[in-house]
Amino acid sequence: MKREATRTIGEVLARYVQESHLEEGLLQTRIFAAWDQLAVGSVLLGTYTSHHSFRDGVLTCRIRSSVVRSHLQTQAEAIRERLNARLGDAYVKQLKLT
Repeated sequence: MKREATRTIGEVLARYVQESHLEEGLLQTRIFAAWDQLAVGSVLLGTYTSHHSFRDGVLTCRIRSSVVRSHLQTQAEAIRERLNARLGDAYVKQLKLT
């Protein structure tokens, strides 16, 4: 057996993720985790979220409390920017709160 060029574990994992088409699922997981950990004022977003989905750059979150939802809707653009800053890129193009 002939030895090939060595690769780092990071390169091997990145290639595996790409070949297995796992990028979208991993991105969703990162976005949902960032949402759940983000705090706006005294409101921890994950506490009031009953469901979230991400498709085509739109993050849709179902908020349990109408009062919290109304408060968050006034700050939706700032929240979106904070999420993207935490993720390191502009993945979330729009934030929908229902």
